[in-house]
Amino acid sequence: MKKTILILLTTGLFAFAANAQDAPPTVPQKQDPLPMGKEDRAKKKAEREAQLTKSLKDIGATDDQVQKVKDALEDSHKKHEELKKDASLSEDDKKAKGKEMMEAQKAKLKEILGEDKAKLFAESQKAMMKKMMPPPPPPAPAP
Repeated sequence: MKKTILILLTTGLFAFAANAQDAPPTVPQKQDPLPMGKEDRAKKKAEREAQLTKSLKDIGATDDQVQKVKDALEDSHKKHEELKKDASLSEDDKKAKGKEMMEAQKAKLKEILGEDKAKLFAESQKAMMKKMMPPPPPPAPAP
């Protein structure tokens, strides 16, 4: 009887150890290697603003249009930040509200730039985002 219990316990321990090794690897949390300081953030903001101005000038926007677009984008950004912080809305409500806000932003840009320039601006922004965003990592091989 003692041998049977000992064999069952030993077998159970080996089975437990074998199953523990089959656990899927944990996905590491994405973290910035070094947090940005005020100077770095200001530099990044200046670079983005210069790129935005260049994009608008490339499509033929006037100085007045450039300033109006910057103001509209800044206003839209502030509204999106407020929406993110709003705890009274569910995630689905936030997504729906965000889509509405994006449509309103597109309409505002069309009003400022006109149909043709707004379309060119949207295309230039998509191209810029493709350059900035790294490609997604390849899928992990199946075990």
